[in-house]
Amino acid sequence: MHDYYKWALSIASGTVAAFFGQYGLFVALVAAAVVLDVVTGIIKAKAIGEGLSSKKARQGFWRKMSLFAALTFGIFLDYAAAHVLLSAGVVIGVETPFALIICAYIIINEAISIGENLYLSNPDSFPKWIAKRLKVAREELERGQEDGKE
Repeated sequence: MHDYYKWALSIASGTVAAFFGQYGLFVALVAAAVVLDVVTGIIKAKAIGEGLSSKKARQGFWRKMSLFAALTFGIFLDYAAAHVLLSAGVVIGVETPFALIICAYIIINEAISIGENLYLSNPDSFPKWIAKRLKVAREELERGQEDGKE
């Protein structure tokens, strides 16, 4: 890796960590999961003979950006809820967990997608028991989303 990229990555990481304070790790974990999902998705597409499409890439990009928007909203809620409650004189004694919940949800979804991509890329090299658990986890998340809409 060239020094330029090392410096750029260091500056970007430092800025994110300073800006988000305690949330830097959340953002880094989500970013790592998103990047790994994109990489394994490209590997899967090539491995199964599915072509790469700029339309799919553009749609995927905006879906990934919505994940970061959701995480940013969670961070906003954490700060806003704490500030509003404190201004109202209400002390609940715990930090609000919105960003952590959103972060966990994103990472779980991305992990399921990464596992599916790896399984579809080469089913013989991916443990079947993990593939089954990923399928069950995906179904549970989808069922939970449907329950929330009612």
